[in-house]
Amino acid sequence: MRVFVSLVPPRCLRLEELYLNWYNFANEALRYEVENPRSFGKAHRIVVVGMGGSAIAGDMIAIIANSTGSIPVFVWKDFYTPKTLIDDSTAVLAISYSGNTRETILSLEQALRRTDMVGVVASNGKLLEIAKEKRLPYIQVRRGLVPRAALPILLYASLALLEACDVKLVEKSDVNEGIEVLRDVETAKSDSIYIASYLQRARLPLIVATTRYNALATRVKNELNENAKMPAKVEIAPELFHNDIVGWEAAVVSDRALIIESDIEYERALLSFYAEYLQERGFEVTELKLRGRSLLARYLYGSLVAGLASVRIAKMRGVDPMTTHSISKYKNLVTALEDRVRSSIEY
Repeated sequence: MRVFVSLVPPRCLRLEELYLNWYNFANEALRYEVENPRSFGKAHRIVVVGMGGSAIAGDMIAIIANSTGSIPVFVWKDFYTPKTLIDDSTAVLAISYSGNTRETILSLEQALRRTDMVGVVASNGKLLEIAKEKRLPYIQVRRGLVPRAALPILLYASLALLEACDVKLVEKSDVNEGIEVLRDVETAKSDSIYIASYLQRARLPLIVATTRYNALATRVKNELNENAKMPAKVEIAPELFHNDIVGWEAAVVSDRALIIESDIEYERALLSFYAEYLQERGFEVTELKLRGRSLLARYLYGSLVAGLASVRIAKMRGVDPMTTHSISKYKNLVTALEDRVRSSIEY
């Protein structure tokens, strides 16, 4: 036990350094070359396949793209993709930082049987092998990171690949603003210190957002899960007002809620109502304030604060933010089950 705890501070510092380098990572991603570009211009929809810290980039792209109204983007996270989701008018983007995520590989193999518009973003692994063999559009990103710390690289590389294939989802001004908010690391560190101090005393923190910030709420939860080894619960307005809100009526609560602010007036009113309701039920409530005008910038800033805060909580709790032993056990299970999974999937 003493040896483990003694390793925590340097591991925390290492992960913190990666988050603080996001500004450089984002700029680096814009310089990546897209190999084998081809036109996805005939696509009527985009489907992103991926898992975990890689797929969250797809979640953010979907929210942002669906807000601009240019082309619908869907995210699928499983070993298979439904026939109704992918056809020959669908562009598919497979994102896996390692390139060896089994769910993503199997989904990609299915997609290749239904459409010729398929792209890959990865640092290495089987996905890149497939992309090179089949001459698919792909971007190879830098190696050596944990996937959750590679968010700006995966996000910007994905947007760049799609644009090189004639699918532009984000304006250049928004891309630049997203990078600029990552430059202000001192403000992000200050905000993260406050959030960490607040959340580290929670038993089961409640993360609340509106639908437009659903992916950010999930990102906050996932950072607490993986880095701080801390469970968390997510609720999304207005859906929560049709179920979750009733669950607290007879509850005696002593816990903490984090509400992700919105830039839309009526959404702020909804969140304010729920904050007051939670306080009446015994919650302490605070707000994660976002910076930037565009959704892309606000998502990136909130993700940066969440990452830094989760590493600080890990240090407070004496846990290693880099290791994910439970995920490794799951991956071993998936390897053992792969033949059975393949036999159950209809190609």
